[in-house]
Amino acid sequence: MIVDDEPLVRLALHHLIDWQALHIEIVCEAGDGVEGLGLLKAHGDIDLLLVDIQMPRMNGIALLKALNDPALTKHPLPIILSAYSDYSYVREAFLLGALDYIVKVDMDEEHIVPVITKALEELVRLGGVSKREEIGHADKQLVQQSDKDALLQKLLDFDLKEDAESFEQWLLSASGLLNETNEMAIIIQIAQAIDTTKLHGFIQQTIQTVLHEMSILHEIVRREAGEYVLLCAFPHDRSESAIRSQIHSALTMIQTRLLQYVNASISVGISDLANGCRQWPRLYQQAKQLAAKSYFAGLGKLFYRESASHESGVKDNGDHELWKDLRAGRLVLLQALKQPDESQWVRDYEQLEKRMSDARQELPDKVRAFFVDMLWELGAVLYPKGIRLEEVQPTAHNPFDEIKQLETLEETQQYVRLLVQRAHSAIHGNSLMNAARYSPSITSAKKFLDLHYREEINQSLISEMVGVSESYLSKQFVKEVGCNFIHYLTKLRIEEAKRLLELGIKISDISERIGYLNPEHFSRIFKKMTGFSPKAYRESLGKV
Repeated sequence: MIVDDEPLVRLALHHLIDWQALHIEIVCEAGDGVEGLGLLKAHGDIDLLLVDIQMPRMNGIALLKALNDPALTKHPLPIILSAYSDYSYVREAFLLGALDYIVKVDMDEEHIVPVITKALEELVRLGGVSKREEIGHADKQLVQQSDKDALLQKLLDFDLKEDAESFEQWLLSASGLLNETNEMAIIIQIAQAIDTTKLHGFIQQTIQTVLHEMSILHEIVRREAGEYVLLCAFPHDRSESAIRSQIHSALTMIQTRLLQYVNASISVGISDLANGCRQWPRLYQQAKQLAAKSYFAGLGKLFYRESASHESGVKDNGDHELWKDLRAGRLVLLQALKQPDESQWVRDYEQLEKRMSDARQELPDKVRAFFVDMLWELGAVLYPKGIRLEEVQPTAHNPFDEIKQLETLEETQQYVRLLVQRAHSAIHGNSLMNAARYSPSITSAKKFLDLHYREEINQSLISEMVGVSESYLSKQFVKEVGCNFIHYLTKLRIEEAKRLLELGIKISDISERIGYLNPEHFSRIFKKMTGFSPKAYRESLGKV
């Protein structure tokens, strides 16, 4: 069943793909959710539902909610038809049980067929289709996803040097792409600012949809919150450059869609190619080490094997001297905290940051351990002064936990710099403690917003102006200020709007003065923030 208010879209869906070849019959269609719900109740035998999000009377989200109606004898599997601007609705649709989505600008056979094929597989798994041969599948038993995940999880944890016998036994229970040619492991790490517990289904579905669209043979394993392992195989490709081009296109598309729909930045580690399932543990470890490079290079990047100039963990004299110099620089910095002159510790800290740039080939955990040791040593400097480390921490989080959670070296250095600044102020009992409530970058960002909130401002502009990455500014702003960048900017504008409304200025003029070119958009924002429309707010003040 197709539910869409655009007749041309419904017509296109009839003719874009060969439904008969997929053993699917379009039995009815509707122009809005109300009509669609009525037809669903009347037919009672719809397996698959293609539903538009934006429709009159009842939109797609409302229709998905109505699928829980006990009057429905059968609950169809929904697939969403969306525009790129519908990202918040698409996210809600997944929470309501949508299997997948099709972006209308990509509505062609190449993009639609993989989504429909996946829906058929899901119907088979749920028992909604009785004969597998009717939809063109092989007659192998469908492995339950939970069992498959357990098998793949175990695969990635094998140490073949120590556990070769168990691995051979395990192979007897595994099949599928695990013993193909041209295999590749990919790690996708989601920025920690995103709550992946709520969005896991949407994120995994987005990854899977793109891989289906690109016809890439794959399995997806969720190792932990925010980390997805893609086990991919290209048995029919012989050119490494062609495989690289295909996977780069797929990952770039995944990046774009996740950023567009849930504002999620990702970092990706991509292993080299190998043959046979015995290579999977090695490929996984290689991809994981590459993905970890986002700690030094920043989020939102793809890291291939050539990103590593040498294997992590290799020890040499240069490595030994680097950490010896860093530890020495750390001690010099902590000694400088005893001097009243702030400029001394600032110079020493900047020198430490420059030297730390040479540690970019190390594993992030080793760098984090360096800063954790620094916290212990800082605590030892504060203790004789009767000051605890927790008293100077910049955020509500324990400093040791904070260091472990920060996603990039830039964020870590910014945090430790602020911690040291507050420690110096506490040691010398001066007024800098109050000034150090916000880090330098957040102080600059707030000051700019407080002065220029009436102008056209975006987070990218501010991050460039204060000299930090956009992802760092976003996360740190929430931690220090207590709300996100957009909410803070909106509050400033609405407070100014209230003042102007009290002065009796026209609503359209107020909208323009505070940075909203569209008065209707301003009115919606004002009502959302205050509970009143601008007109009702003015009337409540007794203004004409």
